[in-house]
Amino acid sequence: MAQEATPSSSRYQFFILGLWTQPGQPGRPTAWRISLENPQTAERKGFTDLAELDAFLAAWMAERGVVNGER
Repeated sequence: MAQEATPSSSRYQFFILGLWTQPGQPGRPTAWRISLENPQTAERKGFTDLAELDAFLAAWMAERGVVNGER
């Protein structure tokens, strides 16, 4: 049986995404919190909303020369 090719580390990046709720004050909605961890470096970054996560990923990809998800 042929062995599948392993993805190139320069082409693939894996993150662990964590989502949880943080109770709000009475009369206010529950807030969602987000964390993104690089399992290779154990670096973790927290976000208070999807806009922050989106901005982080856009900057991260721009630093690596990724445009619209492609190299």
